[in-house]
Amino acid sequence: MSRRRESTKRTRSGSHSSRCCALTYLPALTVLLGAIALSSSADAESRGYAISLVHTATYSEQGNCPDGGNGSTTQIHERILMAQGFTKQQADQILTSGGALGVAGIPVAAQSKLLKGGQFDFDKRGHLFGQRVDIGDFPTSVPDDHIETVQGAGPGHYAYGFDLAGKPTDYAFEDPETHALIQDQMWRVLGCFTAYEYRLPAIPYNEGIAWDTAEDAMPAWLLSISGNDLSKDGDVTVTFDRALDVVMRNARGAVLSGSSYTVDPDPRSHSVFKGHVKDHVLTIEPGKFFIQGESQFYAVLRFTDTHLRLRLKPDGTLRGFIGGYQPWLDYFHYLAIRGQEDSEVDLPGVYYAMKRLADGVPDASGQNSAISATYYLEAAPAFITSTTGQVVARAYEGANVGISADASGAAAGSAAAGGANSTAAASK
Repeated sequence: MSRRRESTKRTRSGSHSSRCCALTYLPALTVLLGAIALSSSADAESRGYAISLVHTATYSEQGNCPDGGNGSTTQIHERILMAQGFTKQQADQILTSGGALGVAGIPVAAQSKLLKGGQFDFDKRGHLFGQRVDIGDFPTSVPDDHIETVQGAGPGHYAYGFDLAGKPTDYAFEDPETHALIQDQMWRVLGCFTAYEYRLPAIPYNEGIAWDTAEDAMPAWLLSISGNDLSKDGDVTVTFDRALDVVMRNARGAVLSGSSYTVDPDPRSHSVFKGHVKDHVLTIEPGKFFIQGESQFYAVLRFTDTHLRLRLKPDGTLRGFIGGYQPWLDYFHYLAIRGQEDSEVDLPGVYYAMKRLADGVPDASGQNSAISATYYLEAAPAFITSTTGQVVARAYEGANVGISADASGAAAGSAAAGGANSTAAASK
């Protein structure tokens, strides 16, 4: 039992007075505040953040999908049934009746295609070696149905992203913020599905649900920025880590500003970049990025040639984009594990389109193993501590409402005493 927990237990049992407990805290708090002072001498300022939202960067606009797009789950299922030999009317009957055997007007021979207790199994519809197989596991077990992808390229055709190619490409979009020509083939693949036809500040519904669910089970994703004076332009160091504890929420369900997190020492999820702040916008020099997730969300998020563009907001939060060349099978895995219905896309169609439009990191056969991709990111101020209790980065909540150094020490003391994921007391 840690000193803090032991002293707390004794106080509650009446064996020690409140004054005794307060004295117990003082040595540890003094050491921790000293550690903060030492860390400040190495880096004049280090701000910590807990990532509060991540999703595919979308930019829906009229003209993206001139053939009408791929639709929602109902339209996707209708096309799948018609590909099995049903007429459109029969497919609609199956969908509206739940696929029960004996649907009027559908021949008995056709009904033999209905599986899984009288319902068509939209996942296990592939055929491989004479067996029915799951299309999430074996997407090539059905033919490519050539889903519609986002059309257009060049100025006036918008998507968020970064210039990853470093040269003109015939498939570039114009970024609506920077107006640079950028690559985002992931958006081209997904943008004609109804589930992705959003534009900020709206977010894709399926990814929003997945993230909200993951927040209560997945260790937090952390970011820190260190430099001489983060209120001014200059060079910085940007660090990403995974925490040992899940995010804390406030009363409205958002990530609690000023909460504290302990860094997971596993080096796999530790990525460090040279960065720059100019006009309150943070960018980095390209490099490799990797962070572990959870299976119901992104099992892993990783890029080569990673780019970052985040705006340091006056309230202390961060908002912007991260992207690079992402292994396209990583995102397909995220969709496949959710299944044909919950993914809200045509799984094999997305697989074939990603493989066809992938534009980075060719393998030995010449097939591109990665696809240009961009994600929207938000982050809330947070204290970040090491497993030894040292404050690595401090929550910052704006120029006039910064959380005090005393609160930093208290947050570190709680982590050092085993109270990981504690709330820092903000002075506002």
